[in-house]
Amino acid sequence: MQRILLCSVFLLILVGPALADEFLINGDFEQPLDVGWTDTVLSQAGSYAFSREDTFGQPMPGYAAKVYKYLARFASLRQTVDVTSLDLSLSFDGRFKIAGGSSTCWPVASLWIRYADANGTELGNTRICRSSVYSTWTSSDTVHIIEITDTTGAWNNYTVNLQEEVSTNLPGVKPEDVAKVTVDLFAYDNGT
Repeated sequence: MQRILLCSVFLLILVGPALADEFLINGDFEQPLDVGWTDTVLSQAGSYAFSREDTFGQPMPGYAAKVYKYLARFASLRQTVDVTSLDLSLSFDGRFKIAGGSSTCWPVASLWIRYADANGTELGNTRICRSSVYSTWTSSDTVHIIEITDTTGAWNNYTVNLQEEVSTNLPGVKPEDVAKVTVDLFAYDNGT
């Protein structure tokens, strides 16, 4: 059974209240992915890929980053920024595709927003994801799962106000303790 995980993101912007304060480096992916972004792979089986691709006008002209993982574990493309408050919004066009899955091997294509303290210790996260029906990921006081219901893999626009997200959906995370935010394109499969 084929298990494909694909997360594509176009024009990823993390901004403060004044729109001139953009925090991400190369959030439009106009430069190679090693500018501002770090990739990590834990691969117990299968292949993975990171690519920067022309969107050919979908959703608009420019480039997108794509993270792909086939079979066991994950591929991640991420960037961490220091923040003085959560008065920020993350906005992006993205598409999330998965295929296959079973009760012992389920895929997830996702974008994580990770909240950390000044030492880099993760306090909690928000996961915007397209998951297999077999996924065991669940929300808690430090994890908020936002499930994408679109099964077409079409481009959609997403915006998350970080202050509102943490205050409303992550009661185990104190907003004043957050000093770093990581944006993470995360393709995951739990088995082989």
